[in-house]
Amino acid sequence: MAPSRRLQRRRRFLVILALLVFIAYSALGLKNRYAVLATSRPQTFGPEKELVVASLEADDVSWLDQYFGEWKRNVYVVDNRTAPLTVAKNKGREAMPYLTYIIDRYDSLPHVSIFIHSLRYQWHNEDPMYDGVPVLKRLRLDHVRNRGFVALRCTWTMGCPAELHPTKPSQGIDDRSQNEAAYGKAFQYLFPGEPVPDVVGAHCSSQFAVSRERIRARPKEHYERIRNWLLETPLDDQISGRVIEYMWHIIFGMPPVDCQDAGECFCQTFGLCNLTCTESECEKRYILPKYSTIPKGWPEVGPGTDGWPERGWAD
Repeated sequence: MAPSRRLQRRRRFLVILALLVFIAYSALGLKNRYAVLATSRPQTFGPEKELVVASLEADDVSWLDQYFGEWKRNVYVVDNRTAPLTVAKNKGREAMPYLTYIIDRYDSLPHVSIFIHSLRYQWHNEDPMYDGVPVLKRLRLDHVRNRGFVALRCTWTMGCPAELHPTKPSQGIDDRSQNEAAYGKAFQYLFPGEPVPDVVGAHCSSQFAVSRERIRARPKEHYERIRNWLLETPLDDQISGRVIEYMWHIIFGMPPVDCQDAGECFCQTFGLCNLTCTESECEKRYILPKYSTIPKGWPEVGPGTDGWPERGWAD
């Protein structure tokens, strides 16, 4: 009987040993599987948000340091070839620095890139006194990431609902007509194989925020193609830059007409959800000024004269 008991004990020992080995290998395999999954996930590059600023050397950008010192700021000085950030050629207005940033940072983009002009006060800023500070401070980054592309304007004045009719251009000689006439041919070159839209509508002025995923939805080579077109086109900067101005939303995956209901836009983009609105505008948010150049010394100087609104008119 003794040999039989020893044999039984030995068998039990071997079974337990085999079970322990199986458990150990299973755990190791599970660990390696999770390691593979972790390394296969998209990597997170850059900070949460960055500003991309189209600037001239003479522009005062100190307001960015004052109010957004904790944000990473990429200030492209287009007319100074020795600036830390500049462009190959000062051509196509803000489109050139915007495209340069996208191309250079394609593999290290933040979650949200915010593209703006350099001056604090601009006639097209979506603010009662044309101030860029509250526009940026109110911007809801979660909405940008959810929607992919967000214009920094909600009022339809200029650009919406139908700025251009590329397939039936007018024969005028004004800037808008020249832009309309050039748009179709440029679109065919920049989006080969895609039909030229009959109608294009989007908020004016080339200030917007885009998610990293939406930028990368197009290959880097596509942005290089657009930049090369800007460098080579014989069109005046005012026209070539405006052609791209009304392409940004399409480049970043929006339909040719991207004119969100004004009240919905103010609520989702800026958190201003109790406004009195029509489809195209909201009360006490924006007045189209008579002039595009803000008075020097604004807002201490100029309110209430020459069609500029009084200070506190929206309070």
